[in-house]
Amino acid sequence: MIDAGRERGVTIVFIKDNFLPEEVPIDKHFKIFGPHCIIGTPDAEIVDELDPKPGDFQIQKKHYSAFNSTRLDAVLRELDVKRLFFTGAWTEACVQHTVIDAFYLNYDISVISDAVSSPHRDAHDYALNYMRQYHRAKIITSDQALAQFRTDAAAPGGDDRPAPVAAARPSYAEWGRASRAG
Repeated sequence: MIDAGRERGVTIVFIKDNFLPEEVPIDKHFKIFGPHCIIGTPDAEIVDELDPKPGDFQIQKKHYSAFNSTRLDAVLRELDVKRLFFTGAWTEACVQHTVIDAFYLNYDISVISDAVSSPHRDAHDYALNYMRQYHRAKIITSDQALAQFRTDAAAPGGDDRPAPVAAARPSYAEWGRASRAG
């Protein structure tokens, strides 16, 4: 999925839980799930199988939502990204909370149902339905996502970002281009 996206110009963003060792005794998150993703330990890094490449973004988070207290929204807006394809672990926690925030930030949302997971099948299914029903998430398969990547790559502009919508204020990318043009 990731390689196919890269080949078609999709911006790849990895989100990773990262906590400081001194947070273990005080963070309420650890009272629920126990210590995990402590900076400097292997589980704080992206698994080798996902193979991050130069040019991919890696954003650290401490909350379920990847938007909460991170630079994710700013990075996506600077890149003029409007459509998000979600993969990841814990459908009913991190994925769902990030989708909810993406909805309120006005992103076009697709959750790749066979590329998100949970140890609890009922909670996974409930979360997918919840995101579809209440947050306009398109629930698609990997095959449908790959077809969308191909369609977007063949479209004018040739990447995962739809044509910019005219706005009263320019995006950061437009402002930067205009300021460099003189």
